Amino acid sequence: MVGTTALLAPSSEAAPGANCTYFSDESYTTVVGQYGRDCCNNPIAWGTKTPHHECGGCFTCTPPPP
Repeated sequence: MVGTTALLAPSSEAAPGANCTYFSDESYTTVVGQYGRDCCNNPIAWGTKTPHHECGGCFTCTPPPP
């Protein structure tokens, strides 16, 4: 059997290309930014990146700019 090794980003940083929502503090109640792509592959990039974030999945689709 051949083993595999996964490289994980430190918990304080998001993996490159990850869809992440950033929060103001450890209560994870106030969203202050989102970076990544929505489910329609449109780029999402707004707000502030903080150490308090959750990553994964895709964001809800937004219409592309006109």
